[in-house]
Amino acid sequence: MRVLIVGSSRLALQTAEIFIGRGDEVVIIEIDKEKAAHLAETMDVAVVEGDGADPSVQLAAEAQDADAFIAATRDDQTNIVASLVARKFGIEEVIVKLENPDYIPVCEDLGLDKLALPELSFAMYVSEMARGLNLAEIGELLRGDARLFRFLADEDLVGKPVYELNRELPDDTSVVVVLRKDGFLPAREEVVLQAGDEVLVVTRQRNLAELTTKYTPSG
Repeated sequence: MRVLIVGSSRLALQTAEIFIGRGDEVVIIEIDKEKAAHLAETMDVAVVEGDGADPSVQLAAEAQDADAFIAATRDDQTNIVASLVARKFGIEEVIVKLENPDYIPVCEDLGLDKLALPELSFAMYVSEMARGLNLAEIGELLRGDARLFRFLADEDLVGKPVYELNRELPDDTSVVVVLRKDGFLPAREEVVLQAGDEVLVVTRQRNLAELTTKYTPSG
C-alpha cells in the first residue's frame, strides 16, 4: 500500500509510523525545508518538500500512484484544499484531519466524507473511560464507516423517550446508551431523557455533519 501524508503534525507522524510498521510505503509532503530534511534523515519515508495543497507538489510526490491520502497539517483549510487536489489524482481513500468541527458540513458538501477530529475524539474517549465505558472495546465491534457520536439532551429533548428520538435520528443511527450523572442507562426504548443527559449514538460517517448541526456535541 502506498500512502501519501501531508504535514508533520504529531498525528501525521504517528500515523506514518503505524503504516511503516505494517510494511507500507509512506510519502510525506512537508512545506518547511528544515522539517522536511529532518524527516528524511530520521524516518523510513520518502519526503517531498513543498505545499501539499499545490497540484504540482502532489504530482512530484506521484499522487496518482497513491492508495490513500491523509491531509494532516495543523491548518484545516490547507487540509481541505489538499484533499480536493488529491481527489483530482484519483486517489480512492482521502482522509481529512480537522480541528474545527464547524468545517464538517463544508467537507460533506465537497464530498470529503472521511474526517478525523482528533481533539474531539480524544475528549470523548477519556470522558467515556471515566464513566466506565471502554470505547476501544466498543470500537472493535464497529465495521466500515461506523462512528460514535455523543450529544447533550437540550430542553427540546427533555421528556422524550428513546424510541421517539430514534425515529428522528438520521438513517443508520441509533442510541447506544444514555449517560446520566449517576451512571448510564442502556438505550431501552422506554428510557425518558432528562435534563443533563448525554446521548451516545452509533452512526455512519456521512451523518456526522447533520448530527453536529442538529445536536450539541459533548465531550
